[in-house]
Amino acid sequence: MPPSPLPPPLLSYDNDHNSISGGGSGLRRKRQRNNTPFHSIQSTLDNIITHLTNKLSSQCNAHQLLPPPHILLPSVLSGTLAFYATSFSSQYIQYKLLKLSTGTRPHIIPISVGVVTVAVGSWMGHLAGLGTVAAAVRYTKDTSSSSRGMQWGRMKQPPSDFIEQCNTLLEETLVPMKDAACRTIHEMTRPMTINNNNTNNNRRMQQERKEAWFHAARICIIGLLTYKTLFRSNFIALSPSSYTARGSFATKGIPTSFNYATKSQREVLHKLGSRYGCHTCGSRLFFHRKLPKFITSTNKKKMMFHGDHIPPVSVAKQINNKWYNRHLGRIVTQKFYPQCTNCSNKQGGLLSRAVNAGHGNLHAVGGGSESCFHGWRVRVGHLTGGLVACISTLGIDGTTTTAAAEEEEENDDDDDSSR
Repeated sequence: MPPSPLPPPLLSYDNDHNSISGGGSGLRRKRQRNNTPFHSIQSTLDNIITHLTNKLSSQCNAHQLLPPPHILLPSVLSGTLAFYATSFSSQYIQYKLLKLSTGTRPHIIPISVGVVTVAVGSWMGHLAGLGTVAAAVRYTKDTSSSSRGMQWGRMKQPPSDFIEQCNTLLEETLVPMKDAACRTIHEMTRPMTINNNNTNNNRRMQQERKEAWFHAARICIIGLLTYKTLFRSNFIALSPSSYTARGSFATKGIPTSFNYATKSQREVLHKLGSRYGCHTCGSRLFFHRKLPKFITSTNKKKMMFHGDHIPPVSVAKQINNKWYNRHLGRIVTQKFYPQCTNCSNKQGGLLSRAVNAGHGNLHAVGGGSESCFHGWRVRVGHLTGGLVACISTLGIDGTTTTAAAEEEEENDDDDDSSR
């Protein structure tokens, strides 16, 4: 007689979960544990990460991940400039129209404006990067074509007039590059303007509009994460600085009371100011610190950063004298932040006039139209647009450039034939 099969073990040790399960019921319980929503989400994320990793590795092996330098560097620069222009415009609107600053209450208002500014700036950087790539493609096509080479060969003899040379450069190089960039940006934004309520639009057009808006949302999320996590910038820093609250450039402070800063505290504040700048305007007094000693010896105080009470002493006393704070025994905590001489004088003048006039809310004195506008100052967070533009150009190589140039040339030929 053949030997009878062995029965399943009553107990088995699960190495993955460090538990003991028995027989078939134990396997069923193990499958139930692995089918929980947490394991389902984790497996989905693992599959996505694996797919992206394989895709990136395949592009790296094919040397197609990073575009050529003549495409990558201009796109990063244009994306950074687009983000800078967006942040400058947003801060100017806050300064002139909305009357917002870092001291605006509730703080969710300037923070929300900063979030919107970063999202719009990221999208503008994305469009600027794509437009720059299209212009570079057009320039590559012109310089690589035989007809263009003949034209440059004919231009070895300089024209008789400088204006004629400029017009030739404008008509044959700059205008086609500008048209290619505008055409690419238009094709990117065109699906977003499709009217979803129009019944004449077919399902394909509606799907195209949906995908365009989802793509814009992904770009904005990438920009927000880059601005906050990679460059470690605050959203409220895109608002004008209030003279009676933490400025846009405030990073580290020294806990203090109503007393003036001691010598050791002034030394620490000067180091913080030299590294991070004035917490109100962002100035590091770099040129003042590089002046010769015989010039700075008489103006030593102008070189040093002052210890600015935040909130200021008069503002803190007014807040402490509120009836609810007196009954609850709450006292406002203050910190020292480095501040340059110009901002310190401006703050002192504003508070002196407000105290003499009997202003009931000194905290709002340094904000609004009296706040410090610093939109022209370049900051590390502006590189968000450049990084988003760099991500937009991933996978573009010489083959892609040549193919796009050939397609654009065919479109130009079709347009000429239609005319």
